[in-house]
Amino acid sequence: MRRVLGVVCGLAALACSESTPSSPEQFRALASVLGASTNNSSAPIVFNTQLRAELESPACPGESQGHAHIKVQQDGTIDSDVTLNNLGVESVRFGHIHHLIPPATTGPIIWWLSSPLNTDLNLTIKHIQFRQAGVFVTNPHFTSHALALAQLLANPQDFYVNFHSDRCPGGFARGFLP
Repeated sequence: MRRVLGVVCGLAALACSESTPSSPEQFRALASVLGASTNNSSAPIVFNTQLRAELESPACPGESQGHAHIKVQQDGTIDSDVTLNNLGVESVRFGHIHHLIPPATTGPIIWWLSSPLNTDLNLTIKHIQFRQAGVFVTNPHFTSHALALAQLLANPQDFYVNFHSDRCPGGFARGFLP
């Protein structure tokens, strides 16, 4: 109760102060988000997601899971750090960021998160880590990295990370970006 009262009092004081802004926060152009500004110390935009078999479509029966840490740097580069706990001993082929437009249940590859590109890696170890820059792929949804990046920043929930295996070619672990 004290916490609620404190918040209410703080909001009331802010509303009554002379320094209350009279207009909403200024628009921040995408160019400045992508690094066109001279301030190179800006923090990246970070997305984290848990990768799980039950989120796949079609669902992949398995125990494997993981975590994806996706950073959008100020210059527009996408860096990924993905850890897979390959409990189902999948033969991991490759990983991507996809774009989904409902009611579809899958979407095209937008960025590759494993390399070499277009290569079936056939990794069967239990603990796998991928760290690399995402590589944009021209696709039916976006003709350029800049267009895809603008959509990712505006609607991250429309994108998902997943990894594919021999047993589950459509994907064995998926996680939507928040």
